[in-house]
Amino acid sequence: MDDIKKKISDYVDSNKERLVEELRTFLRQPSISTENIGMEECTEMIQKELKDLGLNTEMLKIEGAFPAVYGTTEEKGKNKELFVYGHYDVQSPDPVDKWTSDPFSAEIRDNHIYARGATDDKGNLFANIKAAEALKHALGYIPSGLKFFFEGEEEIGSPNLEAYLTKYADILKADACVICDRGVHESGRPQMYLGNKGILSVEIRAKRAKRDVHSGHAPLISNAVWDLVRLLNSMKNEFDEITIEGYTSNVNKPSDEEIELLKSIPFDKEHFRKEYGIKEILGKDQDEIEILKRLLYTPTCNISGIKGGWAVERGKTIVPCEAWVRLDMRLVENMTLDEAKEKIAKFIEKSPYGEFELKMHGNNEPYQISPQHELVKLAIDVTKDIYGSDPVVWPLLDGSGPMCLFPKFLGGENFIIGLGAPFSTANTHAPDENISIDQYLTGIKCMANIYHQYLK
Repeated sequence: MDDIKKKISDYVDSNKERLVEELRTFLRQPSISTENIGMEECTEMIQKELKDLGLNTEMLKIEGAFPAVYGTTEEKGKNKELFVYGHYDVQSPDPVDKWTSDPFSAEIRDNHIYARGATDDKGNLFANIKAAEALKHALGYIPSGLKFFFEGEEEIGSPNLEAYLTKYADILKADACVICDRGVHESGRPQMYLGNKGILSVEIRAKRAKRDVHSGHAPLISNAVWDLVRLLNSMKNEFDEITIEGYTSNVNKPSDEEIELLKSIPFDKEHFRKEYGIKEILGKDQDEIEILKRLLYTPTCNISGIKGGWAVERGKTIVPCEAWVRLDMRLVENMTLDEAKEKIAKFIEKSPYGEFELKMHGNNEPYQISPQHELVKLAIDVTKDIYGSDPVVWPLLDGSGPMCLFPKFLGGENFIIGLGAPFSTANTHAPDENISIDQYLTGIKCMANIYHQYLK
């Protein structure tokens, strides 16, 4: 074990109780962005932590947005610059009565801390701050080039993140970016994600008669629900493939390098099926690598909400005059939001099932970083060393996020490292959210070593 790595490890181990109590104190401070509860108090706590480390700190502000906390080292050289992103806002703890303990008590049970935000994302965020503290103890200083940026609107879709990155690009620019969110793999192996899908929200509304009509007139008057259902059915075939003309024409197959990453991901289709209580997994090919390829490299057209007609307990015989649906459509590499919007609009315009009103919005394009990127390779080596096992490296998330924004405005490519509890046990956005004490402390050691090796 090299000297700096040992000093970092010894520091974390010898200060374990204090580091845990400081995280608990942080978790006890609510910061619910959907309700504007505790947001200012939380930013003040973060700013104090950064100032106590000797970092230059600033509360970045944009009108109408929750503030972002920025902290950076003094300029001491010409090191690379590393941008570290996290978010301090959390989801509402509702339903509170389903929690075993108060969601903001940060109670410890079975070596786990239970609190809203424990993994998503306060545990990750705080581990990064404490990583800088551990590195400062090991070196006597924090290397120049480290930049923390913690926003407060991720749980409401980061509506002002692009505005922040635009306004403050000069001070935030960096050679590379790390997003710390999510957790380790269920196997206990470290985990990282090298990209995410883009996302487009689509709302379609069918309006037919000027009012609901007695269903005896069904042979004469168009039913808005039927027309919408027919349109939706025409968007996919019996194999669950999107049939919008030209929509998937730019989609590439995963590269050989990406296939090799998929082969290293632990995935048991029978466990997955039982975990979600489903009889079968969609798709003709049930080979586990093919399932992962569909999960990560297939564009989606998902119905997330639909309404129309009369849906209460007692029946009502009507021809509904109006129906509405919301779709979330995830895009993969080589697809763009503008092209997707154009193809969807043309498809609906040509539909034989009547006229429809269409609204589309989305800011997040698909994004991927190369597994050969310098910081990715370094992080793979460090996590393997600190955790004692090879990391699970996902070529990209099956979900979406703002990863495309960081290289656009800051110049540096980015990826995600998970320091919290595994997705299946973390209970993120649900009662009894948690992080284990070991996950938190190991996360500190991991990030401190990444900072050291990248910035030295």
